[in-house]
Amino acid sequence: MENQTPTGQDLSQLKSMFSDYQKKQSQSSGKKTGKDLLAKYFVPRNIKEVFRILPPKAGRKHIEEAFFHAVPTIMAGGKTKHNTVLYCPAHNDAKVPKLDINGEKLMDSNGNVLMVHAPCPLCAKHKTLLAKQDPSLKGIKKENMNDMQLKVKAKNDEIWNEAKKWQPNKYYIVRGIDKGQEKDGIKFWRFKHNYKNQGTLDKLLPILELFMTDHQADFSDAMTGTDLNIVMTDSEFNGHVYKAISAISAKGKSQLHQDKDVMNVWLNDDITWRDVFLPKKAPHTTPYEFLEMVAGGTNPYWEDTDQTNKRWVFPGRPDLEEKANTRTMNLDTEEKNFEQASDLETLGKPQVNINNITPENVGTYTDDATDVGKEAAAEQVSNAPETIADTPATGEDYDDLPF
Repeated sequence: MENQTPTGQDLSQLKSMFSDYQKKQSQSSGKKTGKDLLAKYFVPRNIKEVFRILPPKAGRKHIEEAFFHAVPTIMAGGKTKHNTVLYCPAHNDAKVPKLDINGEKLMDSNGNVLMVHAPCPLCAKHKTLLAKQDPSLKGIKKENMNDMQLKVKAKNDEIWNEAKKWQPNKYYIVRGIDKGQEKDGIKFWRFKHNYKNQGTLDKLLPILELFMTDHQADFSDAMTGTDLNIVMTDSEFNGHVYKAISAISAKGKSQLHQDKDVMNVWLNDDITWRDVFLPKKAPHTTPYEFLEMVAGGTNPYWEDTDQTNKRWVFPGRPDLEEKANTRTMNLDTEEKNFEQASDLETLGKPQVNINNITPENVGTYTDDATDVGKEAAAEQVSNAPETIADTPATGEDYDDLPF
């Protein structure tokens, strides 16, 4: 009865049509482009920004923790960027079974599978470098060292400074709405942990606690939460000028949005930081292989300094470079997302069979397949990277700016 109008019209088919449309709209049509992902970054850069923290989804937190490496990588033009932020599988992914040299799972004394952190080439490099330090100085204070020991310490410090470049760093991630760019929907504000307690988190938490105490309300509540005013300023760090947070303040209780439909779209969106801060990779390589190349100083990169010859570059791997820059098509393989007309097979009726075609009346087809192949071969390679563009380091908290 609920599918019928007062005049007896059946609306079930129309409702099904609208429901199918909404499902297809919500489903990903494929991997997101760099532009799509950029729209999900919240990086305060204007003198004043306004950000609204959203209530967390079930089982998640208002402020989540994740780990990334900020390491040197090769960029376009063969230049080195010293702080490319890369996903750490060892600290972000679930543990995996420990394997022996034959690839068999190892068990503990109780017959349980031994679990270890997921492998990460950057973490491995960090540990390998640290292992090169001379352990003979453990427990000896600098003021008690002789000249020979001071030389050993200087070498140990040099090793430690190099190893530090490859260590994983803790970041905080907040899910919310950039009130200056509401059209982008949910964004993620990522900032680094500051061991001196002088970072973004240390400015943010006292403001949120004060709001909660004064208003006896959840700062992220859709009806009684608050927008945050973020004031930015120019600062200098290691000779570089960058944007830093000068002050954060709460504006007072307010509704998330005046349009309830818009508000519900935001609140029902299930996107998480893992959908945005993805492991990086290159064509025909896995994220693990990409990290291996980064650790070896030979990471692949997208070369676009010559507008007439944009291409992937794989230092030391001409085989992978050729493969990455060659468009391929396997005519024997059906596409995963192959679709057919919705009326091809009607519910309750057999599929239509065409049986009036004979060799005599089928006619001829004049297009030459070899010409089609030439056209395809002449097309410019268009497998440019679908990743966030990295930029030079711009400060302690924001060395991961995507532009």
